[in-house]
Amino acid sequence: MEAKTQVQTQAALTHLREVLEALRERSQNLIAAIAAYTEAKIDYEAALDRLEDAKAKAIREGLEGRNEQARQAELLEKTRQEEEAVRSARAVYRVTEANLEMARVAWSLEKEVLRALTALLGDR
Repeated sequence: MEAKTQVQTQAALTHLREVLEALRERSQNLIAAIAAYTEAKIDYEAALDRLEDAKAKAIREGLEGRNEQARQAELLEKTRQEEEAVRSARAVYRVTEANLEMARVAWSLEKEVLRALTALLGDR
């Protein structure tokens, strides 16, 4: 009977080591996701700043439209590249935000498995 318990304990320890290694991997993935998210956020904010600067420059240089709608269209045309850069940066930012959340969930799940295994081994 004791040999069976010893085999079960050994199997649990092996599984615990595997889970611990998976948690380490998830931690590395989480760190990478945080870095990518931070970089994407900085890039997005910089794109927003460039857009605002381009709009301010276009306004300073003067808009020739006769009415508000024509001036807005002209402003959009003069800042088209910056608008596209903002949309692109926002898309990347949203993807990295989703990836970060998935990495957090994966890390949390692995951590809970580790806690459960630790508790199970503690009961023996």
